[in-house]
Amino acid sequence: MRFRKSINIFKGVKLNFSKSGVSLTVGGKGVSTNIGKKGVFLNTSIPGTGLYDRKKIADFGGDGKKRKAEPAVKPLDPSAVAEQAELYKLEAATQAFVDIGAHACDMPRYSDAQLAARPDDEAVEAAIERWLGELQLPIDFNVSFEYEDGVMLADLDLPEIEHLPLQKVTETASGDLKAKDKTQKELKAEYARCVFGLGMFLASHFFSATPFMERALISAYTQRRDAKGDIEDAYIYSVIFDREAFERPGYQAEEPEAFLCRFKNRMNKAADGTLKKIVPYGAEDM
Repeated sequence: MRFRKSINIFKGVKLNFSKSGVSLTVGGKGVSTNIGKKGVFLNTSIPGTGLYDRKKIADFGGDGKKRKAEPAVKPLDPSAVAEQAELYKLEAATQAFVDIGAHACDMPRYSDAQLAARPDDEAVEAAIERWLGELQLPIDFNVSFEYEDGVMLADLDLPEIEHLPLQKVTETASGDLKAKDKTQKELKAEYARCVFGLGMFLASHFFSATPFMERALISAYTQRRDAKGDIEDAYIYSVIFDREAFERPGYQAEEPEAFLCRFKNRMNKAADGTLKKIVPYGAEDM
């Protein structure tokens, strides 16, 4: 750890069954899946941000409307409902975290009083520490940071690729759901989107803590074995973000990797999608 404050972001998604008639809800804060007569609905949110989304991801045809050329809907017994909920939970856990860059925040509107009174560095660190402590995300990770005179320095201990769901949900010709192993190419693509998006997400919230933060260095690392077989921290990207890019409306729609590459950065992505080890920036590079 290169910086003095360290926050563990603990896993916040819980498995919680509740039934009302034939409906079933799986999950808790952050990600939940509801299965009922009207179909399967995925609910995602980022606790602490106010962001929430609900969308229909499957239709069991139980709304009473007649449909032509559709097979009869099989009644759902409790065990089938529970099994399908578990499968959709795989998808929910993936999307809620892989697409976290899309939930990067817009810069708030600051009052004249906020712009006139510059908070001390300790107050900014305390605000960021409180926000990090309230986060509930599907995967554990760690952030260590230090803020001084308008500059944020942060190291991000990333989740490992095997912490993402290794299977995806597919639908058979008969309409049943089943879990299928993802290919290595799919896993690496999802992991890259996840870890780049996580840097994008964190940087946006760092900048939102104070209008006086001008730059933020985020260096992300994972655990790998060295040539001797020992576990070491291997940095896979290091990016010096500037505030201006986060003040542009709609930046969240950009692909996380492309967004990070707009800034001064160090990263090395191989043709097969592997993120190779790099030497991160330090305070002297700011």
